[in-house]
Amino acid sequence: MTANTQPILASSRLSRAEALAREIEEEISAGILNTGDRLGTKDDLRNRFNVAVATVNEAVKLLDTRGLVEARPGPGGGVFVASPASRKRSGPMIMGFEWSEANVDDYHEVRGVLEPLIYQHAARHRTDADIRALRSIVASMASHLDQPRAYARYNTAFHRRVARLSPNAPLRSFYVTLLDFYEHDVVEAQKLPDVLHPDNVTVHRMLADAIESGDPARLEAAIQSHDTNRLELGMFKPAPQP
Repeated sequence: MTANTQPILASSRLSRAEALAREIEEEISAGILNTGDRLGTKDDLRNRFNVAVATVNEAVKLLDTRGLVEARPGPGGGVFVASPASRKRSGPMIMGFEWSEANVDDYHEVRGVLEPLIYQHAARHRTDADIRALRSIVASMASHLDQPRAYARYNTAFHRRVARLSPNAPLRSFYVTLLDFYEHDVVEAQKLPDVLHPDNVTVHRMLADAIESGDPARLEAAIQSHDTNRLELGMFKPAPQP
């Protein structure tokens, strides 16, 4: 894939390195790339995006600083998607904070405070492309109800994608790190149902619809429905028994 097929690289006012970093970040945020996936060598990335070696080096450095990728040397090495644990350690907003002290109640309390503002920002700043991306992730969630771990990954990808719409960098950074705590600690510690209820998808589809509409009342209703699913049903409502 060349730069001609990458709109952000072809027309962005960002530096080429920052534009490339954001292009790769988009694939990670949308769940296209998973933890541990190999992006290839730096030379592979240079050929794929048709950019200079210096651009790839700087983009990888930016992504590494953000805790999104890991560069591994030697045979079989290259650039890999970092794990949520790595992103937690690298998050710029949590220096000096021990996440080992946090529990699920702490997670719910902080998320409940941050999310309404995140959604409000998303409703004000979303584009048609953003809504298409959210709907694509929701479709992936719907097709993985019988694979709870994969569903959980797409669930996190949905909220990361929403967070990208906030112009508030500190808010966005802390919220995404909170999602990494959820993915690495909360989900891993849970015994998930064998099959999830479609309501888990419905509340996220409602959020996407409300963000697209920009209507405050509709957004508030969607947030309340999502919070009910997250808090009262243990985040993952099981499918009804036959």
